[in-house]
Amino acid sequence: MSIPKFIAITAASCPTVSRQGAIEEMAHFAQECRENGAVRVTYGSVISGRHPGALVFVQFFDDLTGFEGVMNMIPKSSTYSRMINNHAVAPFSRNLFRGKPIEFEPKLEPMPKYLMLTRARLGALDEAGMLGLLNKTASVFKASGAQTMRMGQVLTGSDLGTYMLGVTYPDMSAIERTYDALSGNTDYAQLISGVDVDMRSITKIAGIL
Repeated sequence: MSIPKFIAITAASCPTVSRQGAIEEMAHFAQECRENGAVRVTYGSVISGRHPGALVFVQFFDDLTGFEGVMNMIPKSSTYSRMINNHAVAPFSRNLFRGKPIEFEPKLEPMPKYLMLTRARLGALDEAGMLGLLNKTASVFKASGAQTMRMGQVLTGSDLGTYMLGVTYPDMSAIERTYDALSGNTDYAQLISGVDVDMRSITKIAGIL
């Protein structure tokens, strides 16, 4: 799988009573996004970190023309309208990221169950140094069970200039193994000391298309 040039992450609030119906509609909306420019879509709900219970919708694009195609489709989408009007879904954040190179061969079968998002600002490290150290630790993530690993820098929306790392896992035990392994890794220690991590959340994945 090629490195996506752009990634869009949308977060939305949703009442508990209508969350399941909203997630079912997200599956149909993901298909519409694929038909109008997104090359892959991941969606689910936050179970830990900021905004627990929020819905998360992640789209990957080869270029901004694909993003434009999805944005042009949204006002015409009856599925999107049902999410807003029937299920009280209320988007409160949408960030567009420029993808950054991570040396990691993705594995999407079986479908990952959890997505961990980590946001950080550069500190003592510059971008090249951060990406170099992150690539050195990619094998630790892989050996511990991580299935995909993506990095992007915010281009639009809140927290401009920050970086977001997204890693998917098959189960919670893989997350535990990963961070146990990273705790003794010198490259990871240098990475963490050179950036300022200000958010980490786990999303339970409902679907990947």
